[in-house]
Amino acid sequence: MWAPVAIFIADNVISVARIKGREDVVLLNKWSVGWDSTLNLKKGDIVTLWSPSNPERLITKRIIAMPGDCVVPLPVHSEGTPSLVRIPKGHCWVEGDESLHSVDSNTFGPVPLGIVNSKVGFVIWPPSRFGSINSNVPDWKRKRIYESGLTPYNGD
Repeated sequence: MWAPVAIFIADNVISVARIKGREDVVLLNKWSVGWDSTLNLKKGDIVTLWSPSNPERLITKRIIAMPGDCVVPLPVHSEGTPSLVRIPKGHCWVEGDESLHSVDSNTFGPVPLGIVNSKVGFVIWPPSRFGSINSNVPDWKRKRIYESGLTPYNGD
């Protein structure tokens, strides 16, 4: 009798997942991205999203920039000198915490907020990392972001 309730909660409210790479077990907050993800997501949040290059694969990345911000992509992933990328309305820029080994927005560009599935809120395992997620964007990444209204960007 409780099975439908449990399924609803796991699909729409909260669930547990294992993140490959770091081998963390985390608590996913799906409710926070519910109907309008733009209300509850911000720079620094770690999120799960459907991969733009393989829509059947769920990936975990950190939001680096939100709509209206500009980002200088990492040169490792592109040919020549990286240009400034403006994040369009309804999109965000995501990167893995180990950017040199990550397939992320440096590869596929800004991603629609609609493909964000959940926000990672808490590390359950391993015990040494137990606790809330650090939502600070690392300094070296922050230096590549120009916030909306503060950008040298002149176009639309």
